[in-house]
Amino acid sequence: PLGRIGIPRCLNMYENYPFWHTLLTHLGFDVVLSSRSDRRLFALGMDTIPSESVCYPAKLAHGHIADLLKQGVTTIFYPSIPYQPKEFAGANNRFNCPIVTSYPDTIKNNMDVRSNGVNFLNPFFNLDKPKSIPGRVYEEFGKFGITRKQAQTATDAAFAEQAKYKADICQKGEETLRWMQETGTRGIV
Repeated sequence: PLGRIGIPRCLNMYENYPFWHTLLTHLGFDVVLSSRSDRRLFALGMDTIPSESVCYPAKLAHGHIADLLKQGVTTIFYPSIPYQPKEFAGANNRFNCPIVTSYPDTIKNNMDVRSNGVNFLNPFFNLDKPKSIPGRVYEEFGKFGITRKQAQTATDAAFAEQAKYKADICQKGEETLRWMQETGTRGIV
């Protein structure tokens, strides 16, 4: 009922896609994902890249946004995420790469998204503080008629889906390690 919302398939949005897709779907959006990365997609955003020295994955972000615009998406969600959840008890660093954190602002300032009537949403979210997320969701999506209760329900579902996704990845890694041991194959998991 809230219309289409685009998510670029790039940088940390790729890893956190299960979370964001679930959150936005539960809020009432129809989520549109940008196309897979390839040479064509890179070329699509090439003329808006402000630096030759930034990493290739960041450069691809421009193509992903251009792809969403080409698909006619008029609301794009690309949040800044300075902190990821702590995944290991002994981890002392959960900061995202500064390029990853700041890239939504780079896109906003180097691509002409807003002047084309696009609602480009690039709020800050701290995924390392799960209790703060429902309030941030309400702050950012209240203008769409979202209630605090809907924000909480959507956030709970999103964290559950992200945990399921991580568990699926771990399970596949364990299966792959067993297969490598059984077959004498070398590899990296």
